[in-house]
Amino acid sequence: MVILAIALVFVAWQGWQRLDSQQQRLDELAQQTEGSASQQAVSDLESRLDSGEAERDEALQSTLGDLRDEFDSYRSDVDETLGQVLDQLSQEQDTDEREWLHAEAAYLLRLANQRLQLEGDVDGAAALLRTADARLVDADNPALTPVREAIANELAALDAVPQIDRTGLYLALNAQQQRISSLRLSQEIEEQAVTSSIEEPPTGTFQRQLARFGEELKDLVVIRHHDEALEALITPEQESYLRQSLRLVLEQTQLALLNEEKALYDASIDKALQLLNDYYDTTREETQSVITRLEELKQAEVKPELPDISASQQELARFIENRYETRGQSGGDA
Repeated sequence: MVILAIALVFVAWQGWQRLDSQQQRLDELAQQTEGSASQQAVSDLESRLDSGEAERDEALQSTLGDLRDEFDSYRSDVDETLGQVLDQLSQEQDTDEREWLHAEAAYLLRLANQRLQLEGDVDGAAALLRTADARLVDADNPALTPVREAIANELAALDAVPQIDRTGLYLALNAQQQRISSLRLSQEIEEQAVTSSIEEPPTGTFQRQLARFGEELKDLVVIRHHDEALEALITPEQESYLRQSLRLVLEQTQLALLNEEKALYDASIDKALQLLNDYYDTTREETQSVITRLEELKQAEVKPELPDISASQQELARFIENRYETRGQSGGDA
Protein backbone atom coordinates (compact mmCIF):
# COMPACT_ATOMS: atom_id res chain seq x y z
CA MET A 1 0.00 0.00 0.00
CA VAL A 2 2.89 2.38 0.69
CA ILE A 3 4.36 1.71 -2.78
CA LEU A 4 0.96 2.39 -4.41
CA ALA A 5 0.61 5.71 -2.56
CA ILE A 6 4.09 6.82 -3.66
CA ALA A 7 3.30 5.92 -7.27
CA LEU A 8 0.09 7.94 -7.19
CA VAL A 9 1.92 10.96 -5.85
CA PHE A 10 4.58 10.63 -8.59
CA VAL A 11 1.99 10.39 -11.37
CA ALA A 12 0.05 13.38 -9.99
CA TRP A 13 3.25 15.39 -9.88
CA GLN A 14 4.02 14.54 -13.52
CA GLY A 15 0.47 15.52 -14.52
CA TRP A 16 0.82 18.80 -12.74
CA GLN A 17 4.09 19.47 -14.57
CA ARG A 18 2.44 18.78 -17.91
CA LEU A 19 -0.48 21.05 -17.10
CA ASP A 20 1.90 23.79 -16.06
CA SER A 21 3.85 23.44 -19.31
CA GLN A 22 0.68 23.56 -21.40
CA GLN A 23 -0.49 26.58 -19.48
CA GLN A 24 2.76 28.33 -20.33
CA ARG A 25 2.31 27.43 -24.01
CA LEU A 26 -1.24 28.79 -23.94
CA ASP A 27 -0.01 32.02 -22.47
CA GLU A 28 2.57 32.29 -25.24
CA LEU A 29 -0.01 31.59 -27.92
CA ALA A 30 -2.37 34.08 -26.39
CA GLN A 31 0.32 36.73 -26.50
CA GLN A 32 1.16 35.85 -30.13
CA THR A 33 -2.44 36.00 -31.33
CA GLU A 34 -3.54 38.72 -29.02
CA GLY A 35 -4.14 41.15 -31.86
CA SER A 36 -5.41 38.74 -34.59
CA ALA A 37 -6.82 35.67 -32.75
CA SER A 38 -9.55 33.85 -34.51
CA GLN A 39 -12.20 31.37 -33.48
CA GLN A 40 -10.39 28.58 -35.34
CA ALA A 41 -7.22 29.04 -33.27
CA VAL A 42 -9.19 28.85 -30.03
CA SER A 43 -10.90 25.64 -31.18
CA ASP A 44 -7.57 24.08 -32.12
CA LEU A 45 -6.22 25.00 -28.73
CA GLU A 46 -9.13 23.36 -26.94
CA SER A 47 -8.71 20.21 -29.00
CA ARG A 48 -5.07 20.05 -28.09
CA LEU A 49 -5.94 20.49 -24.41
CA ASP A 50 -8.49 17.67 -24.55
CA SER A 51 -6.01 15.41 -26.30
CA GLY A 52 -3.36 16.14 -23.68
CA GLU A 53 -5.78 15.39 -20.87
CA ALA A 54 -6.75 12.08 -22.46
CA GLU A 55 -3.11 11.11 -22.85
CA ARG A 56 -2.50 12.00 -19.21
CA ASP A 57 -5.43 9.84 -18.05
CA GLU A 58 -4.22 6.93 -20.20
CA ALA A 59 -0.71 7.21 -18.74
CA LEU A 60 -2.13 7.34 -15.22
CA GLN A 61 -4.23 4.19 -15.76
CA SER A 62 -1.26 2.38 -17.28
CA THR A 63 0.93 3.31 -14.30
CA LEU A 64 -1.72 2.18 -11.82
CA GLY A 65 -2.07 -1.16 -13.66
CA ASP A 66 1.68 -1.74 -13.50
CA LEU A 67 1.66 -0.97 -9.77
CA ARG A 68 -1.20 -3.42 -9.17
CA ASP A 69 0.68 -6.17 -11.01
CA GLU A 70 3.83 -5.51 -9.00
CA PHE A 71 1.84 -5.52 -5.72
CA ASP A 72 0.12 -8.82 -6.61
CA SER A 73 3.47 -10.40 -7.41
CA TYR A 74 4.93 -9.10 -4.13
CA ARG A 75 1.98 -10.45 -2.13
CA SER A 76 2.32 -13.84 -3.79
CA ASP A 77 6.01 -13.97 -2.85
CA VAL A 78 5.18 -13.01 0.76
CA ASP A 79 2.48 -15.69 1.01
CA GLU A 80 4.87 -18.34 -0.29
CA THR A 81 7.61 -17.31 2.14
CA LEU A 82 5.13 -17.21 5.03
CA GLY A 83 3.95 -20.72 4.18
CA GLN A 84 7.53 -22.01 4.27
CA VAL A 85 8.13 -20.37 7.65
CA LEU A 86 4.94 -21.86 9.08
CA ASP A 87 5.91 -25.33 7.85
CA GLN A 88 9.31 -25.01 9.48
CA LEU A 89 7.77 -23.83 12.75
CA SER A 90 5.36 -26.76 12.65
CA GLN A 91 8.24 -29.21 12.27
CA GLU A 92 10.11 -27.60 15.15
CA GLN A 93 6.99 -27.79 17.30
CA ASP A 94 6.70 -31.53 16.58
CA THR A 95 10.31 -32.00 17.63
CA ASP A 96 9.72 -30.12 20.89
CA GLU A 97 6.69 -32.29 21.62
CA ARG A 98 8.72 -35.48 21.22
CA GLU A 99 11.44 -34.11 23.45
CA TRP A 100 8.82 -33.33 26.07
CA LEU A 101 7.48 -36.89 25.88
CA HIS A 102 11.02 -38.25 26.41
CA ALA A 103 11.56 -35.99 29.42
CA GLU A 104 8.19 -36.90 30.93
CA ALA A 105 8.85 -40.63 30.52
CA ALA A 106 12.28 -40.24 32.17
CA TYR A 107 10.67 -38.44 35.13
CA LEU A 108 8.03 -41.17 35.54
CA LEU A 109 10.64 -43.93 35.46
CA ARG A 110 12.71 -42.14 38.10
CA LEU A 111 9.60 -41.68 40.25
CA ALA A 112 8.73 -45.39 39.90
CA ASN A 113 12.17 -46.37 41.22
CA GLN A 114 11.81 -44.03 44.17
CA ARG A 115 8.33 -45.31 44.97
CA LEU A 116 9.55 -48.91 45.03
CA GLN A 117 12.82 -48.36 46.88
CA LEU A 118 11.67 -45.86 49.50
CA GLU A 119 8.06 -46.94 50.06
CA GLY A 120 7.98 -50.52 48.82
CA ASP A 121 4.85 -49.63 46.86
CA VAL A 122 4.73 -52.32 44.19
CA ASP A 123 1.37 -51.29 42.72
CA GLY A 124 2.32 -47.61 42.59
CA ALA A 125 5.63 -48.37 40.86
CA ALA A 126 3.88 -50.57 38.29
CA ALA A 127 1.33 -47.84 37.53
CA LEU A 128 4.13 -45.32 36.95
CA LEU A 129 5.95 -47.74 34.62
CA ARG A 130 2.81 -48.22 32.55
CA THR A 131 2.28 -44.46 32.28
CA ALA A 132 5.89 -43.96 31.15
CA ASP A 133 5.46 -46.67 28.52
CA ALA A 134 2.36 -44.88 27.21
CA ARG A 135 4.40 -41.69 26.77
CA LEU A 136 6.99 -43.61 24.77
CA VAL A 137 4.22 -45.01 22.57
CA ASP A 138 3.12 -41.43 21.84
CA ALA A 139 6.72 -40.52 20.91
CA ASP A 140 6.50 -43.15 18.13
CA ASN A 141 10.23 -43.79 17.74
CA PRO A 142 11.56 -47.30 16.95
CA ALA A 143 14.82 -46.38 18.70
CA LEU A 144 12.89 -46.50 21.99
CA THR A 145 12.22 -50.24 21.66
CA PRO A 146 15.01 -51.25 24.13
CA VAL A 147 13.50 -48.91 26.72
CA ARG A 148 10.02 -50.35 26.27
CA GLU A 149 11.44 -53.89 26.43
CA ALA A 150 13.09 -53.10 29.77
CA ILE A 151 9.80 -51.68 31.07
CA ALA A 152 7.97 -54.87 30.03
CA ASN A 153 10.50 -57.01 31.93
CA GLU A 154 10.21 -54.83 35.01
CA LEU A 155 6.41 -55.00 34.97
CA ALA A 156 6.62 -58.80 34.80
CA ALA A 157 9.00 -58.80 37.78
CA LEU A 158 6.65 -56.58 39.80
CA ASP A 159 3.70 -58.82 38.97
CA ALA A 160 5.64 -61.75 40.44
CA VAL A 161 6.09 -60.01 43.82
CA PRO A 162 3.77 -61.70 46.36
CA GLN A 163 0.95 -59.52 47.59
CA ILE A 164 1.01 -58.80 51.33
CA ASP A 165 -2.19 -58.05 53.16
CA ARG A 166 -0.68 -56.04 55.97
CA THR A 167 -4.08 -54.80 57.08
CA GLY A 168 -5.32 -58.37 57.36
CA LEU A 169 -2.25 -59.47 59.31
CA TYR A 170 -2.51 -56.47 61.62
CA LEU A 171 -6.18 -57.23 62.36
CA ALA A 172 -5.38 -60.93 62.90
CA LEU A 173 -2.79 -60.01 65.52
CA ASN A 174 -5.26 -57.65 67.11
CA ALA A 175 -7.86 -60.41 67.28
CA GLN A 176 -5.39 -62.76 69.01
CA GLN A 177 -4.58 -60.02 71.49
CA GLN A 178 -8.25 -59.75 72.41
CA ARG A 179 -8.55 -63.52 72.76
CA ILE A 180 -5.50 -63.68 75.04
CA SER A 181 -7.09 -61.22 77.44
CA SER A 182 -9.66 -63.88 78.34
CA LEU A 183 -7.30 -66.87 78.59
CA ARG A 184 -6.66 -68.45 81.95
CA LEU A 185 -3.24 -68.45 83.53
CA SER A 186 -1.64 -71.71 84.57
CA GLN A 187 -2.55 -72.95 88.05
CA GLU A 188 0.99 -74.20 88.53
CA ILE A 189 2.35 -70.71 89.21
CA GLU A 190 3.45 -70.05 92.78
CA GLU A 191 4.11 -66.61 94.13
CA GLN A 192 7.58 -65.76 95.35
CA ALA A 193 8.75 -62.87 97.45
CA VAL A 194 9.14 -59.98 95.06
CA THR A 195 10.79 -56.66 95.67
CA SER A 196 9.37 -53.43 94.38
CA SER A 197 11.46 -53.54 91.23
CA ILE A 198 8.44 -52.76 89.07
CA GLU A 199 7.35 -49.67 90.90
CA GLU A 200 9.03 -47.38 88.35
CA PRO A 201 7.61 -47.34 84.84
CA PRO A 202 9.93 -48.86 82.20
CA THR A 203 11.90 -46.48 80.02
CA GLY A 204 14.05 -46.77 76.88
CA THR A 205 13.40 -48.51 73.58
CA PHE A 206 10.69 -51.08 73.16
CA GLN A 207 13.18 -53.95 72.97
CA ARG A 208 14.81 -52.92 76.27
CA GLN A 209 11.37 -52.63 77.88
CA LEU A 210 10.52 -56.19 76.81
CA ALA A 211 13.86 -57.48 78.14
CA ARG A 212 13.19 -55.79 81.46
CA PHE A 213 9.69 -57.28 81.61
CA GLY A 214 11.21 -60.71 81.03
CA GLU A 215 13.69 -60.32 83.87
CA GLU A 216 10.98 -59.08 86.21
CA LEU A 217 8.75 -61.99 85.28
CA LYS A 218 11.50 -64.42 86.24
CA ASP A 219 11.68 -62.79 89.67
CA LEU A 220 7.92 -62.60 89.93
CA VAL A 221 6.80 -66.17 89.33
CA VAL A 222 8.20 -69.65 89.19
CA ILE A 223 6.68 -72.75 87.63
CA ARG A 224 6.45 -75.87 89.76
CA HIS A 225 4.97 -79.17 88.64
CA HIS A 226 2.63 -81.03 90.94
CA ASP A 227 0.70 -84.22 90.65
CA GLU A 228 -2.47 -82.36 91.48
CA ALA A 229 -3.65 -78.98 90.31
CA LEU A 230 -3.18 -76.16 92.78
CA GLU A 231 -5.06 -72.95 93.13
CA ALA A 232 -3.40 -69.90 91.62
CA LEU A 233 -1.30 -68.21 94.23
CA ILE A 234 -0.37 -65.01 92.39
CA THR A 235 -2.05 -61.76 93.26
CA PRO A 236 -4.35 -59.87 90.84
CA GLU A 237 -1.65 -57.22 90.39
CA GLN A 238 0.83 -59.83 89.23
CA GLU A 239 -1.68 -61.41 86.88
CA SER A 240 -2.34 -58.00 85.36
CA TYR A 241 1.39 -57.53 84.92
CA LEU A 242 1.66 -60.83 83.01
CA ARG A 243 -1.21 -59.96 80.70
CA GLN A 244 0.19 -56.47 80.12
CA SER A 245 3.55 -57.95 79.15
CA LEU A 246 1.98 -60.19 76.52
CA ARG A 247 -0.11 -57.31 75.17
CA LEU A 248 3.00 -55.19 74.71
CA VAL A 249 4.76 -58.01 72.90
CA LEU A 250 1.90 -58.34 70.42
CA GLU A 251 1.85 -54.57 69.88
CA GLN A 252 5.56 -54.78 69.12
CA THR A 253 4.73 -57.48 66.56
CA GLN A 254 2.22 -55.18 64.88
CA LEU A 255 4.74 -52.33 64.71
CA ALA A 256 7.33 -54.66 63.16
CA LEU A 257 4.73 -55.69 60.58
CA LEU A 258 3.98 -52.11 59.59
CA ASN A 259 7.70 -51.25 59.44
CA GLU A 260 8.45 -54.39 57.39
CA GLU A 261 11.02 -55.60 59.96
CA LYS A 262 10.90 -59.34 59.49
CA ALA A 263 13.50 -60.21 62.13
CA LEU A 264 11.76 -58.19 64.84
CA TYR A 265 8.38 -59.57 63.73
CA ASP A 266 9.53 -63.16 64.16
CA ALA A 267 11.28 -62.43 67.45
CA SER A 268 8.18 -60.74 68.89
CA ILE A 269 5.93 -63.65 67.99
CA ASP A 270 8.46 -66.07 69.53
CA LYS A 271 8.38 -64.01 72.72
CA ALA A 272 4.57 -64.11 72.77
CA LEU A 273 4.59 -67.88 72.28
CA GLN A 274 7.08 -68.27 75.12
CA LEU A 275 4.89 -66.26 77.48
CA LEU A 276 1.84 -68.30 76.52
CA ASN A 277 3.61 -71.61 77.07
CA ASP A 278 5.23 -70.56 80.33
CA TYR A 279 2.42 -68.74 82.14
CA TYR A 280 -0.90 -69.72 80.55
CA ASP A 281 -2.91 -72.89 80.83
CA THR A 282 -1.88 -74.70 77.64
CA THR A 283 -4.15 -77.64 78.42
CA ARG A 284 -7.15 -75.61 77.44
CA GLU A 285 -8.32 -75.67 73.84
CA GLU A 286 -8.66 -71.91 73.51
CA THR A 287 -5.03 -71.43 74.54
CA GLN A 288 -3.84 -73.98 71.99
CA SER A 289 -5.94 -72.25 69.34
CA VAL A 290 -4.19 -68.93 69.99
CA ILE A 291 -0.77 -70.60 69.92
CA THR A 292 -1.55 -72.30 66.61
CA ARG A 293 -2.75 -69.06 65.07
CA LEU A 294 0.34 -67.14 66.17
CA GLU A 295 2.56 -69.86 64.68
CA GLU A 296 0.67 -69.46 61.39
CA LEU A 297 1.06 -65.67 61.45
CA LYS A 298 4.78 -66.08 62.00
CA GLN A 299 5.04 -67.76 58.58
CA ALA A 300 3.56 -64.70 56.85
CA GLU A 301 5.80 -62.72 54.49
CA VAL A 302 6.32 -59.28 55.97
CA LYS A 303 8.81 -57.82 53.51
CA PRO A 304 9.08 -59.60 50.14
CA GLU A 305 12.20 -59.23 48.02
CA LEU A 306 11.71 -56.37 45.58
CA PRO A 307 13.10 -56.47 42.02
CA ASP A 308 15.45 -53.95 40.44
CA ILE A 309 13.54 -51.72 37.99
CA SER A 310 16.33 -49.29 37.11
CA ALA A 311 17.19 -50.83 33.70
CA SER A 312 14.50 -48.90 31.82
CA GLN A 313 15.60 -45.62 33.42
CA GLN A 314 19.19 -46.24 32.37
CA GLU A 315 18.19 -47.21 28.82
CA LEU A 316 16.16 -44.03 28.37
CA ALA A 317 18.97 -41.90 29.78
CA ARG A 318 21.35 -43.39 27.17
CA PHE A 319 18.82 -42.77 24.40
CA ILE A 320 18.42 -39.10 25.35
CA GLU A 321 22.19 -38.63 25.66
CA ASN A 322 22.84 -40.17 22.24
CA ARG A 323 20.09 -38.05 20.71
CA TYR A 324 21.67 -34.83 21.96
CA GLU A 325 25.12 -35.91 20.80
CA THR A 326 23.82 -36.71 17.31
CA ARG A 327 22.04 -33.37 17.12
CA GLY A 328 25.19 -31.57 18.23
CA GLN A 329 27.28 -33.29 15.54
CA SER A 330 24.70 -32.43 12.88
CA GLY A 331 24.77 -28.81 13.95
CA GLY A 332 28.57 -28.76 13.86
CA ASP A 333 28.69 -30.28 10.35
CA ALA A 334 26.21 -27.72 9.15
